[in-house]
Amino acid sequence: MLRSILNRKYIIPLLIVAVLLIFLKQCSEISKLKREVSQTEANAKRNLNNYKAARDSVRLLELSNGKKAATIKSYEFDVANLKDRQKAIIDNYDSLLDINNDLNKVNNLLSTSVEIRDSILATTYVEEVDSITDRLTFERDDNFGDGNTRYLKGNLTVFKNNNSLEYSSLNFFIKHNLRLYTSIEDSDNDGQDEVKITTSYPNLKITDIENINLVNSRLNQNYEETSGWSVGVGIGYGINLNNNQVISHGPSLNVGLFWSPKWLRF
Repeated sequence: MLRSILNRKYIIPLLIVAVLLIFLKQCSEISKLKREVSQTEANAKRNLNNYKAARDSVRLLELSNGKKAATIKSYEFDVANLKDRQKAIIDNYDSLLDINNDLNKVNNLLSTSVEIRDSILATTYVEEVDSITDRLTFERDDNFGDGNTRYLKGNLTVFKNNNSLEYSSLNFFIKHNLRLYTSIEDSDNDGQDEVKITTSYPNLKITDIENINLVNSRLNQNYEETSGWSVGVGIGYGINLNNNQVISHGPSLNVGLFWSPKWLRF
C-alpha cells in the first residue's frame, strides 16, 4: 500500500520534469532558429554593403574647420568565407605587409594612393667660381602645419663656352613630410563604415582609398553548443529518506540522467 502511494507521488514530479524538458528542448530549437536567421541577415547586409562599396568612388567633403577630406565606403570581408576576388585582394596585402595566413588578430586593412602636383619658387643665390664659371644655389623651406613640411635645396654650375652658356653638376634634394589623418566611422548610421582621410599638405590629391574591415563569423557567432542527454554522478553527505520512510544521515552516492538544451550549456 505504501509503495503504491509512493509510486503515485512520483508520477506528478516525473510528469513535470518531462514537460519541462520538452519545453526547454523547444526553446533551444527556437533559439537555434533565431541565431540562423540573424546570421543570414548579417550575411545579406554584408553582401549589400560590399556591393555599395564596389560602386563607390573617392568623394570630397567640406569639413567644418575649412579643410577637405576624402571619403569612401568600406568593405567588410568574412575571413571564414573569403571569395576568390576577396582572397586575391587579401593576398596583395599579405605580400606587402607579411601578415599571418589565417589573419589572426588582423582587424583592418587600409591603403591610400596620393598624387602631388607642385610648383616651387625657390630663393636663388649666385656664387662666382672663376671668370667663366658661376654656381647657382636654390633653397626653399615650407611648413604647412599639422606635421606637413617640404624642404628643397639644389645647386647648378653654369659656365661660359665661347658665346653660349652651358651647365653641369646639377644637384637636387627634396624632402617631404606628409601626415594623413584618418577616421573610420558609420557616417550615415546605416551600419556601413566609411573611411575619411584629410591632410594639410597643399596640392595633394587622394586618388584612391581602400578600407577592408575583417570579421570572422566562425568565431563571432555563438558557438554551436551540443545539446542532449548526459549522465551525472554526485557524492554528498546529509539527511536521507529511504523507501521505508526511515530518516538517516550519512554519505550518499547519486547517479542521474540529464538533458541540457543548447542555450543552457556552458
